[in-house]
Amino acid sequence: MKEANLLTFYERFKDEQDCRDYLAKLRWNDKTTCPHCGSINEAYKYKDGKLFKCKACKKQFTVKVGTIFEDSQISLQKWFLAIYLATSLKSGISSVQLSKYLGITQKTAWFMLHRIRKVIEMEDMAFFGDIEADEPYIGGKTQNRQLSKRNKDNTKEVVFGMVERKGKTVMKHVKSSGVSSLIPIIQGRVQQKDSSRIFSDEWGSYRSLKKLGYFHEKVNHHKGGYVNGEVHTNTIEGVWSQLKRGVNGVYHHVSAKHLQKYCDEYGYRYNTRGLDDFERFNDWFNFVNKKRLTYKTLVAKNS
Repeated sequence: MKEANLLTFYERFKDEQDCRDYLAKLRWNDKTTCPHCGSINEAYKYKDGKLFKCKACKKQFTVKVGTIFEDSQISLQKWFLAIYLATSLKSGISSVQLSKYLGITQKTAWFMLHRIRKVIEMEDMAFFGDIEADEPYIGGKTQNRQLSKRNKDNTKEVVFGMVERKGKTVMKHVKSSGVSSLIPIIQGRVQQKDSSRIFSDEWGSYRSLKKLGYFHEKVNHHKGGYVNGEVHTNTIEGVWSQLKRGVNGVYHHVSAKHLQKYCDEYGYRYNTRGLDDFERFNDWFNFVNKKRLTYKTLVAKNS
């Protein structure tokens, strides 16, 4: 569905059966698989188009069983529109706005968006080539965001990020900007030291990189330096600008508890920027079989 927009979206998913058929195609590729016993092509569909029954284990199921939609009373059509908006809008969509679009409560929209983010949580990825690293603080008062004051505002949360130039990014909510928080992430993801170069600002936590065998160059932002030939952090700054515009302009407030989910959301859109909106929507369904996020888990104090 090239040049997708809301009109073409509704033409493609005009009713629940369209959505069920689409989900079945992506999940099973014409090889209906029982979510209870795993039997392939041993199930038949009832005339209502909703229910299947497995000949092997005699159990009934729908296409939603085993996906994040399994226990939801929200229609698939509304779910699909929420996924399309959440993955296509560069700055994201707030639960307040989504609730208006779908005709549901803000609480339900908030829960849906967190389920959508949970599906695309960042996996471990290897980084190669020219890599930029940075560790901004998210939240807090604007006047306190200078480097010299960043540790004095307890409302701030540290996010560490890396980006391959012309490649992918990863953003991690970390406890601090210290060596013990940042360096293990770099070591875990940048393993081919001979074929990689790391560029950062002058933050002290990066000083040990050369001792660890990495090629590392830095720019001194504190002294007004931003670009020195190939040495700069402009790419990762662009990633942060998108995240901050969303957090400040769309969501207005993001709690420390859920900050990683928002990092995953923005990281996913960045890493799939080469896809058109419908291709990205379709890609999201590659992860739909993940264990669903329950509301009890979402609001639990230690989750």
